[in-house]
Amino acid sequence: MSDRQVIHQNIVGLLAKLEDPDADLRFMSLNDLSGILSNPASSFLTGESRASSQLADGLLNALEDQHGDVQNQALKCLGPLALRLPSDSLPKLLERLTNMTASQTIDTSVPNTAIRVIVDVLPHPQTGQAAPANVLSAYSAVSKILIPRLTGPIPSNSGRRGSVVRGMLEKDPSKGFSSDAIDVLIKVVTCFGPLLKENELAGLQEPVMAIIHNDTAGTVVTKRALAAISALVLHFSNHQLNAFVKHLTESLSSSNISTIQRRHLIAAIGAIARSAPAKFGPHLGSLAPFVFSTVGETGLQQVN
Repeated sequence: MSDRQVIHQNIVGLLAKLEDPDADLRFMSLNDLSGILSNPASSFLTGESRASSQLADGLLNALEDQHGDVQNQALKCLGPLALRLPSDSLPKLLERLTNMTASQTIDTSVPNTAIRVIVDVLPHPQTGQAAPANVLSAYSAVSKILIPRLTGPIPSNSGRRGSVVRGMLEKDPSKGFSSDAIDVLIKVVTCFGPLLKENELAGLQEPVMAIIHNDTAGTVVTKRALAAISALVLHFSNHQLNAFVKHLTESLSSSNISTIQRRHLIAAIGAIARSAPAKFGPHLGSLAPFVFSTVGETGLQQVN
Protein backbone atom coordinates (compact mmCIF):
# COMPACT_ATOMS: atom_id res chain seq x y z
CA MET A 1 0.00 0.00 0.00
CA SER A 2 1.42 3.41 -0.97
CA ASP A 3 2.07 6.21 1.50
CA ARG A 4 -0.71 8.19 -0.16
CA GLN A 5 -3.22 5.41 0.46
CA VAL A 6 -2.12 5.08 4.08
CA ILE A 7 -2.50 8.81 4.70
CA HIS A 8 -5.88 8.82 3.01
CA GLN A 9 -7.12 5.93 5.13
CA ASN A 10 -5.82 7.61 8.29
CA ILE A 11 -7.68 10.79 7.40
CA VAL A 12 -10.93 8.90 6.78
CA GLY A 13 -10.60 7.12 10.11
CA LEU A 14 -9.85 10.32 12.02
CA LEU A 15 -12.76 12.16 10.41
CA ALA A 16 -15.09 9.38 11.52
CA LYS A 17 -13.93 9.84 15.12
CA LEU A 18 -15.02 13.50 15.03
CA GLU A 19 -18.55 12.17 15.51
CA ASP A 20 -17.60 10.30 18.68
CA PRO A 21 -19.45 11.41 21.87
CA ASP A 22 -16.14 11.52 23.76
CA ALA A 23 -14.75 15.08 23.50
CA ASP A 24 -11.24 13.87 24.35
CA LEU A 25 -11.30 11.48 21.40
CA ARG A 26 -12.52 14.23 19.09
CA PHE A 27 -9.71 16.47 20.32
CA MET A 28 -7.04 13.81 19.80
CA SER A 29 -8.37 13.05 16.32
CA LEU A 30 -8.04 16.71 15.37
CA ASN A 31 -4.55 16.78 16.87
CA ASP A 32 -3.58 13.83 14.66
CA LEU A 33 -5.19 15.51 11.62
CA SER A 34 -3.16 18.64 12.31
CA GLY A 35 0.01 16.55 12.26
CA ILE A 36 -0.95 14.93 8.96
CA LEU A 37 -1.85 18.22 7.29
CA SER A 38 1.39 19.84 8.44
CA ASN A 39 3.46 16.99 7.02
CA PRO A 40 4.80 17.53 3.47
CA ALA A 41 3.63 13.99 2.65
CA SER A 42 0.03 15.26 2.60
CA SER A 43 0.73 17.68 -0.26
CA PHE A 44 -1.01 15.25 -2.64
CA LEU A 45 -4.33 16.52 -1.22
CA THR A 46 -4.02 19.53 -3.53
CA GLY A 47 -5.04 17.21 -6.35
CA GLU A 48 -7.67 15.32 -4.33
CA SER A 49 -10.84 17.41 -4.42
CA ARG A 50 -13.00 14.76 -2.76
CA ALA A 51 -10.64 14.12 0.15
CA SER A 52 -10.07 17.85 0.66
CA SER A 53 -13.81 18.46 0.67
CA GLN A 54 -14.33 15.76 3.29
CA LEU A 55 -11.65 17.34 5.45
CA ALA A 56 -13.24 20.77 5.12
CA ASP A 57 -16.64 19.36 6.08
CA GLY A 58 -15.24 17.67 9.15
CA LEU A 59 -13.33 20.73 10.34
CA LEU A 60 -16.25 23.09 9.79
CA ASN A 61 -18.48 20.80 11.83
CA ALA A 62 -15.82 20.73 14.56
CA LEU A 63 -15.89 24.52 14.71
CA GLU A 64 -19.45 24.18 16.01
CA ASP A 65 -18.43 21.69 18.71
CA GLN A 66 -19.70 22.50 22.18
CA HIS A 67 -16.23 22.01 23.66
CA GLY A 68 -13.86 24.96 23.29
CA ASP A 69 -10.73 22.77 23.19
CA VAL A 70 -12.15 20.87 20.22
CA GLN A 71 -12.99 24.12 18.44
CA ASN A 72 -9.48 25.48 19.04
CA GLN A 73 -7.89 22.30 17.71
CA ALA A 74 -10.07 22.53 14.58
CA LEU A 75 -8.84 26.09 14.10
CA LYS A 76 -5.25 24.82 14.18
CA CYS A 77 -6.08 22.44 11.32
CA LEU A 78 -7.60 25.06 9.03
CA GLY A 79 -4.36 26.87 8.21
CA PRO A 80 -2.56 23.75 6.96
CA LEU A 81 -5.73 22.63 5.17
CA ALA A 82 -5.96 25.95 3.29
CA LEU A 83 -2.49 25.30 1.87
CA ARG A 84 -3.55 21.83 0.73
CA LEU A 85 -6.84 22.78 -0.94
CA PRO A 86 -7.28 22.65 -4.72
CA SER A 87 -7.51 26.22 -6.08
CA ASP A 88 -11.24 25.95 -6.75
CA SER A 89 -11.98 24.76 -3.19
CA LEU A 90 -10.67 27.79 -1.28
CA PRO A 91 -13.56 30.09 -2.33
CA LYS A 92 -16.05 27.43 -1.20
CA LEU A 93 -14.40 27.17 2.22
CA LEU A 94 -14.34 30.94 2.67
CA GLU A 95 -17.99 31.19 1.63
CA ARG A 96 -19.07 28.61 4.18
CA LEU A 97 -17.12 30.33 6.93
CA THR A 98 -18.58 33.74 6.07
CA ASN A 99 -22.06 32.22 6.21
CA MET A 100 -21.25 30.90 9.69
CA THR A 101 -20.46 34.43 10.87
CA ALA A 102 -24.16 35.26 10.47
CA SER A 103 -25.25 32.40 12.74
CA GLN A 104 -27.47 33.18 15.70
CA THR A 105 -26.68 29.88 17.45
CA ILE A 106 -22.88 29.73 17.68
CA ASP A 107 -20.12 32.00 18.92
CA THR A 108 -19.37 33.88 15.72
CA SER A 109 -15.89 34.79 16.93
CA VAL A 110 -14.92 31.22 15.97
CA PRO A 111 -15.61 31.43 12.20
CA ASN A 112 -14.17 34.95 12.15
CA THR A 113 -10.99 33.62 13.75
CA ALA A 114 -10.97 30.76 11.24
CA ILE A 115 -11.09 33.23 8.35
CA ARG A 116 -8.17 35.20 9.81
CA VAL A 117 -6.17 32.00 10.25
CA ILE A 118 -6.72 31.07 6.61
CA VAL A 119 -5.99 34.54 5.20
CA ASP A 120 -2.82 34.71 7.26
CA VAL A 121 -1.34 31.49 5.85
CA LEU A 122 -2.21 32.13 2.21
CA PRO A 123 0.63 33.29 -0.08
CA HIS A 124 0.83 37.10 0.02
CA PRO A 125 2.20 39.73 -2.36
CA GLN A 126 5.68 41.04 -1.66
CA THR A 127 6.46 44.74 -1.95
CA GLY A 128 8.19 45.60 -5.19
CA GLN A 129 7.67 42.15 -6.71
CA ALA A 130 5.19 40.95 -9.30
CA ALA A 131 2.62 38.64 -7.72
CA PRO A 132 3.13 34.99 -8.78
CA ALA A 133 0.24 32.73 -9.81
CA ASN A 134 -0.37 31.25 -6.34
CA VAL A 135 -0.66 34.72 -4.81
CA LEU A 136 -3.07 35.86 -7.51
CA SER A 137 -5.16 32.74 -6.97
CA ALA A 138 -5.36 33.40 -3.23
CA TYR A 139 -6.23 37.04 -3.82
CA SER A 140 -8.92 36.02 -6.31
CA ALA A 141 -10.68 33.93 -3.64
CA VAL A 142 -10.47 36.76 -1.10
CA SER A 143 -11.69 39.30 -3.66
CA LYS A 144 -14.54 37.14 -4.92
CA ILE A 145 -15.91 35.87 -1.62
CA LEU A 146 -14.56 37.65 1.43
CA ILE A 147 -14.51 41.32 0.46
CA PRO A 148 -18.15 41.36 -0.78
CA ARG A 149 -19.25 39.68 2.46
CA LEU A 150 -17.37 42.25 4.52
CA THR A 151 -18.88 45.21 2.67
CA GLY A 152 -22.33 43.66 2.02
CA PRO A 153 -25.19 43.33 1.72
CA ILE A 154 -25.20 40.69 -1.00
CA PRO A 155 -28.01 38.66 -2.59
CA SER A 156 -28.96 35.61 -0.56
CA ASN A 157 -28.79 32.06 -1.93
CA SER A 158 -32.04 31.21 -0.15
CA GLY A 159 -34.02 31.60 -3.36
CA ARG A 160 -36.37 34.18 -1.85
CA ARG A 161 -36.80 37.13 -4.17
CA GLY A 162 -35.12 40.26 -2.86
CA SER A 163 -33.54 38.40 0.04
CA VAL A 164 -30.08 39.66 1.02
CA VAL A 165 -27.33 38.69 3.45
CA ARG A 166 -26.14 41.43 5.78
CA GLY A 167 -22.51 42.44 5.45
CA MET A 168 -20.17 41.25 8.19
CA LEU A 169 -19.34 44.87 9.07
CA GLU A 170 -22.95 45.99 9.26
CA LYS A 171 -24.67 46.44 12.61
CA ASP A 172 -26.57 43.39 13.82
CA PRO A 173 -29.87 44.46 15.44
CA SER A 174 -29.30 42.14 18.41
CA LYS A 175 -25.49 42.00 18.68
CA GLY A 176 -24.35 45.39 17.41
CA PHE A 177 -21.15 45.80 15.40
CA SER A 178 -18.66 42.94 15.28
CA SER A 179 -15.09 43.73 16.32
CA ASP A 180 -14.18 40.26 15.05
CA ALA A 181 -15.33 41.20 11.54
CA ILE A 182 -13.21 44.35 11.70
CA ASP A 183 -10.22 42.19 12.62
CA VAL A 184 -10.92 40.10 9.51
CA LEU A 185 -10.83 43.28 7.42
CA ILE A 186 -7.54 44.34 9.01
CA LYS A 187 -6.05 40.92 8.25
CA VAL A 188 -7.21 41.12 4.61
CA VAL A 189 -5.71 44.59 4.16
CA THR A 190 -2.49 43.68 5.94
CA CYS A 191 -1.98 40.58 3.80
CA PHE A 192 -3.36 41.65 0.42
CA GLY A 193 -3.34 45.46 0.55
CA PRO A 194 -0.99 45.96 -2.43
CA LEU A 195 -3.37 44.00 -4.67
CA LEU A 196 -6.64 45.59 -3.52
CA LYS A 197 -8.38 47.58 -6.25
CA GLU A 198 -9.54 51.13 -5.63
CA ASN A 199 -13.20 50.11 -5.63
CA GLU A 200 -12.45 47.40 -3.06
CA LEU A 201 -10.65 49.87 -0.81
CA ALA A 202 -13.57 52.28 -1.16
CA GLY A 203 -16.04 49.52 -0.40
CA LEU A 204 -14.16 48.58 2.77
CA GLN A 205 -13.74 52.21 3.81
CA GLU A 206 -17.47 52.89 3.79
CA PRO A 207 -18.60 50.51 6.58
CA VAL A 208 -15.52 51.30 8.66
CA MET A 209 -16.26 55.01 8.56
CA ALA A 210 -19.92 54.27 9.28
CA ILE A 211 -18.78 52.67 12.55
CA ILE A 212 -16.51 55.62 13.38
CA HIS A 213 -19.42 57.99 12.72
CA ASN A 214 -21.84 55.94 14.83
CA ASP A 215 -22.67 57.34 18.26
CA THR A 216 -23.65 53.92 19.63
CA ALA A 217 -20.54 51.97 18.61
CA GLY A 218 -18.75 50.67 21.70
CA THR A 219 -15.21 51.58 22.69
CA VAL A 220 -13.68 48.27 21.59
CA VAL A 221 -15.38 48.35 18.19
CA THR A 222 -14.43 51.98 17.61
CA LYS A 223 -10.77 51.31 18.43
CA ARG A 224 -10.70 48.42 15.98
CA ALA A 225 -12.36 50.62 13.33
CA LEU A 226 -9.65 53.24 13.87
CA ALA A 227 -7.00 50.55 13.34
CA ALA A 228 -8.84 49.44 10.20
CA ILE A 229 -9.00 52.88 8.59
CA SER A 230 -5.31 53.38 9.42
CA ALA A 231 -4.50 50.16 7.56
CA LEU A 232 -6.68 51.08 4.57
CA VAL A 233 -5.20 54.57 4.12
CA LEU A 234 -1.76 53.05 3.53
CA HIS A 235 -3.04 51.73 0.20
CA PHE A 236 -5.13 54.71 -0.95
CA SER A 237 -4.23 56.35 -4.23
CA ASN A 238 -3.61 60.11 -4.13
CA HIS A 239 -7.07 60.69 -5.58
CA GLN A 240 -8.68 58.46 -2.98
CA LEU A 241 -6.72 60.04 -0.14
CA ASN A 242 -7.74 63.55 -1.27
CA ALA A 243 -11.39 62.49 -1.32
CA PHE A 244 -11.04 60.96 2.14
CA VAL A 245 -9.50 64.12 3.59
CA LYS A 246 -12.28 66.15 1.99
CA HIS A 247 -14.81 63.88 3.70
CA LEU A 248 -13.09 64.45 7.05
CA THR A 249 -13.06 68.24 6.69
CA GLU A 250 -16.68 68.37 5.57
CA SER A 251 -17.77 66.16 8.46
CA LEU A 252 -15.83 68.18 11.02
CA SER A 253 -17.23 71.42 9.57
CA SER A 254 -20.83 70.22 9.83
CA SER A 255 -23.05 71.82 12.45
CA ASN A 256 -24.91 68.52 12.83
CA ILE A 257 -21.94 66.50 14.02
CA SER A 258 -22.27 65.18 17.57
CA THR A 259 -19.62 65.43 20.26
CA ILE A 260 -18.95 61.69 20.08
CA GLN A 261 -18.65 61.73 16.29
CA ARG A 262 -16.23 64.65 16.44
CA ARG A 263 -14.17 62.83 19.05
CA HIS A 264 -14.03 59.71 16.89
CA LEU A 265 -12.99 61.65 13.78
CA ILE A 266 -10.23 63.45 15.65
CA ALA A 267 -9.07 60.09 16.96
CA ALA A 268 -9.08 58.80 13.37
CA ILE A 269 -6.84 61.66 12.27
CA GLY A 270 -4.41 60.87 15.08
CA ALA A 271 -4.39 57.14 14.30
CA ILE A 272 -3.79 57.69 10.59
CA ALA A 273 -1.08 60.28 11.23
CA ARG A 274 0.77 57.74 13.37
CA SER A 275 0.41 54.83 10.94
CA ALA A 276 1.05 56.71 7.68
CA PRO A 277 2.93 59.94 8.53
CA ALA A 278 4.61 60.37 5.14
CA LYS A 279 1.41 59.74 3.20
CA PHE A 280 -0.94 61.68 5.46
CA GLY A 281 1.44 64.45 6.52
CA PRO A 282 0.80 66.83 3.60
CA HIS A 283 -2.90 66.91 4.52
CA LEU A 284 -2.46 67.74 8.19
CA GLY A 285 -2.42 71.46 7.46
CA SER A 286 -6.07 71.39 6.43
CA LEU A 287 -7.06 69.16 9.34
CA ALA A 288 -4.98 70.64 12.16
CA PRO A 289 -7.35 73.60 12.82
CA PHE A 290 -10.17 71.16 13.56
CA VAL A 291 -7.95 69.21 15.92
CA PHE A 292 -6.71 72.26 17.80
CA SER A 293 -10.16 73.80 18.11
CA THR A 294 -11.61 70.52 19.32
CA VAL A 295 -9.02 69.66 21.97
CA GLY A 296 -9.39 73.18 23.32
CA GLU A 297 -13.09 72.76 23.94
CA THR A 298 -14.32 71.85 27.40
CA GLY A 299 -15.25 68.24 27.79
CA LEU A 300 -13.27 66.90 24.82
CA GLN A 301 -9.97 66.33 26.55
CA GLN A 302 -10.34 62.57 26.10
CA VAL A 303 -9.85 62.67 22.32
CA ASN A 304 -6.51 60.89 22.62
